[in-house]
Amino acid sequence: MDGLLTAIKTANHDQQPVLSTAAEELHRETASSKRDIRPNAELHGDATSSEHILAVLKSQPDQDELTRVLAILDPSNKTIASKDFDIRVPRPVTAQILNALVTITIPDHWDSLGTRSKTSKSGNKKLRAALLRCLSSVAGISCLVAQLRSLIAACRSSAQHAKSSGHNIQIRDILAAIAALLKPNDFAFRLHAEIERLYSNTAQKQVAWRELLSLIAASRVLSTAAEALTLVTELDGLASISWVGDGAKYSAWIGGNICHMASKIAPDNEEAWKALALLTGRSLSLGYTDQLVREIYIGLLVQQAQSQRYGALFDHLRSTEQLAVLEAIFRDIEKKHFSSEIPGDKTTDASGEVVSSVAAVCSVIIQGRSALQSQLIDWLAKGQGGSIYTFGLRRSLLAYFSQQEDLINTLISRSMDQSGDKFYIKHAPIRCQEANTQVVLLAAGYLQRLDPAAMMFIGRSGIFLNTVSNRLAASSTRARLLGMLIGTSISRLIEQQGKGMKFDLEEMESDGALWYLDLIQVHDITGSAESIQSLKQSVPKPAEEPKKPSSGASAQKKPARTAKIVAIEEIEDSENEEEEDDDLIPYEKPDEDPSDSDDDPTLVQRNKPTPPVYIRDLITYLRDTENVERYELAITTAPSLIRRKTGFGTELAENLEELALVIVGSQEQGRLPKFQEYQLQSMIALIVSQPLKMGHWFSAIFFDGDLSQPQRSAILTSLGLSARELGGNGEADAKALKLPSLSNSSFPSKQLPANLEALYQTESPIASLTKQLSRSSLEPLAATANDALTGPNALKVRAFSSRMEVEKKRQERETQRQQSTVKDLYKVLSQGLFFPLKGRFEMMMLQFSSSTAPSYNPFYTPHLFTLFIQTLTLILSTMGPHTPFLPTLTHETLTFLLSLHARPMSDDPSILSALLSLFLAIVDLNIASGTSGEERLVTEFATQVMELREWVSEAFNRTAAVQDASDPREHVRTLAAGVMVKLGEVIERYQGRLMGVNSGFKY
Repeated sequence: MDGLLTAIKTANHDQQPVLSTAAEELHRETASSKRDIRPNAELHGDATSSEHILAVLKSQPDQDELTRVLAILDPSNKTIASKDFDIRVPRPVTAQILNALVTITIPDHWDSLGTRSKTSKSGNKKLRAALLRCLSSVAGISCLVAQLRSLIAACRSSAQHAKSSGHNIQIRDILAAIAALLKPNDFAFRLHAEIERLYSNTAQKQVAWRELLSLIAASRVLSTAAEALTLVTELDGLASISWVGDGAKYSAWIGGNICHMASKIAPDNEEAWKALALLTGRSLSLGYTDQLVREIYIGLLVQQAQSQRYGALFDHLRSTEQLAVLEAIFRDIEKKHFSSEIPGDKTTDASGEVVSSVAAVCSVIIQGRSALQSQLIDWLAKGQGGSIYTFGLRRSLLAYFSQQEDLINTLISRSMDQSGDKFYIKHAPIRCQEANTQVVLLAAGYLQRLDPAAMMFIGRSGIFLNTVSNRLAASSTRARLLGMLIGTSISRLIEQQGKGMKFDLEEMESDGALWYLDLIQVHDITGSAESIQSLKQSVPKPAEEPKKPSSGASAQKKPARTAKIVAIEEIEDSENEEEEDDDLIPYEKPDEDPSDSDDDPTLVQRNKPTPPVYIRDLITYLRDTENVERYELAITTAPSLIRRKTGFGTELAENLEELALVIVGSQEQGRLPKFQEYQLQSMIALIVSQPLKMGHWFSAIFFDGDLSQPQRSAILTSLGLSARELGGNGEADAKALKLPSLSNSSFPSKQLPANLEALYQTESPIASLTKQLSRSSLEPLAATANDALTGPNALKVRAFSSRMEVEKKRQERETQRQQSTVKDLYKVLSQGLFFPLKGRFEMMMLQFSSSTAPSYNPFYTPHLFTLFIQTLTLILSTMGPHTPFLPTLTHETLTFLLSLHARPMSDDPSILSALLSLFLAIVDLNIASGTSGEERLVTEFATQVMELREWVSEAFNRTAAVQDASDPREHVRTLAAGVMVKLGEVIERYQGRLMGVNSGFKY
């Protein structure tokens, strides 16, 4: 029998993909046919009864019947409302009706009622609004979330048939309904008002409100929507609903609801304020505190002058929540108004108007709250904590404290006591000590103007003398300088002219020292409540791309063309012309144009984008990610355009930070070869254009920006290569590393394709340069060891002519390097690159170590952490041994190594190798600087050096010897041996000088 039947065709019904348009139309036709044949006998009875409404909804009603049912269920319709139940109150009947609305009505009718419908009418919009009003309750939202979870589970369980099922379309419709339901800013306020009206019992009100908070403020809606969005990425119409699953946008929406609710609640409604504070506290747990708090404080304080309502909300929060809100406000203010500040540079200081307005904001938040005031004093005195990172914010806080003499007196006493603590001087990051010094000097100036006698008492007290003496005895050069600045500034205030402390040192005459000495003259005032409104104008707005004029408008502007119709007559060819044509030399066939390769001439794109010639055009091109050709053109031309604009006018300086932000955040849109190289060259060009400013900016965004690991790696690579270029080694590094230049003229056949080159390139440029520097440092040691085995140097003869040639080439390279070296190289590399990177890293470590809950630290990723250490090594080596900041750099580097060498992550071979390279680099710099540098290692920094030497010895002993030179463990042993040998030579030479050995004296 099996042989008699042959399968000709196999058809699987109900397996047509619903994603297609035809499938959707078939689904609608099927549903309409079912509605036409449904029995009407079951629908007799009271139209307002729950049984009748439920029967109608389950029978797949048409739009007219649905309109009548929703009119009965609509809470806003009081004329024909049902007397048996209220759709907003949780009951078994309402649960069944809501389930029918979510599982039947929305899949059948939402697409025709939505904004995407081409046949959308005003009646459909009213029907859609009525449906949303029926779902606008705690039970309605809970039902939507439950249905969404069941659809997600069904879609994941049948993943192989996901495209052939309708689950993804239903998920999209449920997400659209949730987005439309939650979108208004008065959503939370309306539901709170309805809960107050529907329930008479206080306990029921609290239960209903907490259930709502568990949905919208405890991430149930957010997490479920985010998971659902990952399943419907192939569908269209997601742009307007994706915010429900985006944490930042969702938190901003909650912040807008909190702001609206706070502006509508009566000031004497204590229960409402408690409910709003509960909503705010639960929303802070979403993990997007900055976005949430930004909407609240800007809406209530900046855009509207409602400081009393903000204070009422703030006072109802718990103490930990108040601190979280305060720190989020500080971070947002610093990002918007003080991000371009460079400590020690007067030109980058914020204006007095901005400082006064920010001080007014701080006054609204802190005024009358003693717990916050004491916490702020503690943060300012220590120079760390509270997200207070910029000098402008410290100015604003000191301007507020200057209104109260007791607070400013307490602040200067606490700050000076902290500044004189020996443990603080030795172990606190220099960035924190600089912040502490700024607070001491600012507070001293304010206290002198408020009460000169109190300032005189502090200047004569033991706290002041102890601070100055302990700092002058510190091992760190920077710590000693800060002590000199404190002593000089305060003695100028309390002593007569010419009788104060004076230190005749070169460092005290530098621009940075003069900036610190002028802090006692800073006098800012707290602005009025109306001055807060001025912060709206000072916030930089992102530049919008100019809209293209419509075709109709452009057609109207074009002048009408008139053409005269002339007669067309045929000209006969003559024999003479044919003879003349024989003498003409034909042109060669032109090269083929890729744009003409299309067979259809209507598809040829001849409006090609032109390269940008202005920085504003470049920013516009880089933001136009939809036009791939235009975007790639901007990426390829950005490095050369930035370098052309460097030092030419003010166009680049005015748009520097905006351009840097766009370039750092740019993503590869197409398959542009060497996209990362072009992006890296653009960042290098930006840093080289203004190294001090952009060094601080890139260091800040590396730690504070919401970036991926590749973006952070690109920032570190650009900082390291920029340091080399500023030091005059840019061309040499490019040749040594075979980096692509702006005009790459190498023969294409000698290069691998872009995709293969990316596979075989396993090492970053920073790692290659660091290994090259370590190798050059250890080669003399290897040569000396080889000499001991092969014989004396007298037997190794080299031709005199070769020595002359080598010396000539070396002098040429040195001359070329000096010509390409930037002015104030040591200041730029130390204060613009090294100190900001190292300081922000220490602040990050303090932030994570002070956290009570263990959290993931992205900066401790082995690859990124190794690259960070290698970048510091590269910057340090580029400065060379003759930098005047060498003692400070040595102290900072040894402190950095001591803080990391005992951590578990330092056992990783790659991280250990980077740490040893950094230690070797700082030892080499001190040795190359002469006997003073060597003596500094074994006298001033003897404790740190010997501890690190023991660590290096242990690392050498516990690392197994391997024969493979490419193994990281072999590199660790080589570096450790080199460090121990060099330190041993330094110790021997110093002991010899002490004992008179090899000192050159003869008897």
